[in-house]
Amino acid sequence: MDDSRQPERIVKRGPWALEDEYESNGTVPQQGGIRLCSLHAKGEVGDALVAAEIGDRPFRQVMGFNADEVGRSLRDGAANKNPLRQGVYPLIEWGWGRERCEAFLYDRFGVKWEKSHCMFCCFPVSMGAMDAHLERMRRHPDIAGRVLRLEYTSVSLNPKAKLFGRRSLLEQFDPGRAADRPVLAAFEEELACPWALYHVRRILPVAKADPTRRGRAMRSVERVDVGRASALGRRLRSVSERHGVPVEVDERYGRVRAWVQRRGPALPTIGGGRYSGVGRRAGTGPL
Repeated sequence: MDDSRQPERIVKRGPWALEDEYESNGTVPQQGGIRLCSLHAKGEVGDALVAAEIGDRPFRQVMGFNADEVGRSLRDGAANKNPLRQGVYPLIEWGWGRERCEAFLYDRFGVKWEKSHCMFCCFPVSMGAMDAHLERMRRHPDIAGRVLRLEYTSVSLNPKAKLFGRRSLLEQFDPGRAADRPVLAAFEEELACPWALYHVRRILPVAKADPTRRGRAMRSVERVDVGRASALGRRLRSVSERHGVPVEVDERYGRVRAWVQRRGPALPTIGGGRYSGVGRRAGTGPL
C-alpha cells in the first residue's frame, strides 16, 4: 500500500518484482538450501524499512506465524542478527492455528481467506496446499501461463530446475481434461514470443569446507541468436546432427536441446550444451 499512515492506494507491482529476478536469471525458486526468495523480497525490504524508520532504537517486530508454525518462530529467533530486535508471535501466544485464523477472518469479513503465496511459489507441495494452488491457477489461466513459461525456461537451461523439485508444474495439467485446457492454451500463447539460442556451461565444484560435498554451482548463459522457435530449432538440430551431438526435441512446445558434454558422476564436474528456448519478450537476452 502507499507509504502513509492513512493509505488510500494499493501499489500492485513495483518497478522490479521477484518474478523479474527469476525471469532475468532463467530460474525458479528452489526448495532446497536457503530461501533466497524470502530473504530478498521480504527480509531485506523489511530490514531497510526498519532501519529508515527506527534507526538505532530497540523495537519489537510482530510476526504472523500461527500456532501450527512454532518451528518457523524458533528459526526466526535463531536467525536474528539485530540485538535491538525482539520478535513477537501473538498468534502462537494465543494458540491460534491456521483454521482458527481463517474462522476469525470469515466471521469478521464474510470472506474465505486463501493462503497467501507467490504465484510461482515452490512450497505448495510441502505445505499440503498443492490441490488448492492448482485450482487457483485454473481460475486464473493467464497467470498460470506466465508461471509455466517461467518454469519452461528454467527447465530448458537446466533439466533439474523444475518448480517442485522432481515434479514440474507443467506435468500437473492434462491436455485431455477440460478444466486444464485454458491453462495450457495460455501457456502456448506465452510461448508465442521471441525465442533465443543459448550456449549454457555449468561447473559443479566441491565445497571448500567439505570435499565430499558439492559446492555452489556456477553457470554461464550466452545468447547466440534470436528468432522464431522453428527456425532456431532447425538450425540447432542441423548443426548438432552434422557433428554427431545428441539432440533432444520437445515436439509439443518446440524446445530443442543439444548436449555438447554431459556432467559426470564425480565431483568436480562440468557440463553444457546449446538449446533453443523462450527469450524475453523484447527479444533482448540473455534471460
